[in-house]
Amino acid sequence: MLPFDSLISATQLTPEIISDIIATTDNMATNIQQQGRIDLLDDKVVALLFFEPSSRTMMSFQSAAQRLKAGMVFAQSASATSIEKGESLEDTIRMVESYSDIIVMRHPRPGSAAIAAGTSKVPFINAGDGGNEHPTQALIDAYTIAKHKGRLDNLRVVFGFDSLQSRSIHSLSTLLAQYPNNHFTFTGPAELNPSTDMLNELKSKGAQCEIVPEVNLSDGYDIVYVNRLQEERFNEPALFEANRRKYRLTQDKVSGTDCLILDPLPRIDEIDTAVDCLPNALYFKQASYGVPVRMALLSMLLGKAI
Repeated sequence: MLPFDSLISATQLTPEIISDIIATTDNMATNIQQQGRIDLLDDKVVALLFFEPSSRTMMSFQSAAQRLKAGMVFAQSASATSIEKGESLEDTIRMVESYSDIIVMRHPRPGSAAIAAGTSKVPFINAGDGGNEHPTQALIDAYTIAKHKGRLDNLRVVFGFDSLQSRSIHSLSTLLAQYPNNHFTFTGPAELNPSTDMLNELKSKGAQCEIVPEVNLSDGYDIVYVNRLQEERFNEPALFEANRRKYRLTQDKVSGTDCLILDPLPRIDEIDTAVDCLPNALYFKQASYGVPVRMALLSMLLGKAI
């Protein structure tokens, strides 16, 4: 079980909680392999509200609910709901909570998850609130690292290439900063460096941070975590176009290294397809872990974990 009713931010995820979620995820993965589906949530209904485009997060939550035999209610895009008519987010949540036992929401506005969770009388999961946070993705990333590196501490991690606007980078760096002796290197266009507030927060938790224009990945890094430039969050389209292909992970940069290559996806320009064949290119395996991780979260928040 979890010590909170709603998951809004990676700041809620202590090492002890993460350890419990990883163990429950392992149980869920085993059940998928052995049974396919289990009737753990057959008496529950999951509401999925996706007011911003999504593939992996949306479908993996759907799959997680289906594999737990939960019922679902679903809204994809605000235009398919009364928000299009001017209904407030709070009123939408009050309506949806009467139809479901737990709400999962993606929304384009930073801070919307806190508003929704504060309104909801049923458990709530933040599936991404604008460029702010993506805590369930951070759990998937942490699970991938733990499975393939065997630890979440003493890591040298490269983050690129849009640390300013990537909610996935925000949440994963926040999660990993709680573990000792982690070192973060941020790289990308200078205009997309992490904010001063973000760096100060990470440092206050004990993480070592540096910003560099270029990185040599053969210098003993454990993880290279890249995310596309967040085109939809640029105020200046010219800045996006000038950098979208300039910062790119190619085979020659990672071949011969043993650093895990991770990406929350979708992949646009940030990783060349030639990298896919490398044994340490784990981004599609990383995406597959989304189902058992989200099964674990749904069941734990509803008090029915195994």
